[in-house]
Amino acid sequence: MKQEVFILKKKILNKKQCNLLIDEYERRKNNSLNESCLNANNAKMTTSTFKKVDLIPKTKSFDIVHKAIGTMIKLWINKIKKEKTGAWFILKNRTTFAHLYRLMCYEKGGWIHPHIDFEDFAYASCTINLNEEYKGGVFYFFNRRIKYNLKQGESIIFPNSPFWIHEVSEVKKGKRYSVNCFLNSLPYDVQCSVNQQVNKERQSILTTTHPYKHENS
Repeated sequence: MKQEVFILKKKILNKKQCNLLIDEYERRKNNSLNESCLNANNAKMTTSTFKKVDLIPKTKSFDIVHKAIGTMIKLWINKIKKEKTGAWFILKNRTTFAHLYRLMCYEKGGWIHPHIDFEDFAYASCTINLNEEYKGGVFYFFNRRIKYNLKQGESIIFPNSPFWIHEVSEVKKGKRYSVNCFLNSLPYDVQCSVNQQVNKERQSILTTTHPYKHENS
């Protein structure tokens, strides 16, 4: 089965909404930050060269993105249900909360390395592209086996798992703006708290014997 059947691409924002979000990033860019995560191909912690600011709840920009992401979730679940490509009823109850809404800017030379968005309690990822005035900045899956050149206002939503490696190639000209979030079964603050406890228990049990334990290292 082609991996594309698990991805939904739709135009979800209009030009005015996209420009409003771009303007917000530009107003707040002095407070923007880099992000680091593991490279999916070599397991090394890598800092990407895009910058990001988090949207603030109960603001116009936040509400625009929140509504759009909610629409994407519903469309995706309906697609999965109609095409019988997954247990839609499980995903419906596991994509209730967005962890954050992040405005991201890839300036010339900006990229994000091959990575996954997988965490406990995270089941999907969603990205909205905000402009087209750039070259490069291609959204790739599976170490460049599948690519998406997204237009202004277009969004893609896809599963989170260790298999869903994706990246954004280097921007050669202009700036690439987007919004991104992960879709979770728990609010992000609760997820972080639970993950701390889960990771502590996982590390503890990995050092003990267990009849069903495999030595994979």
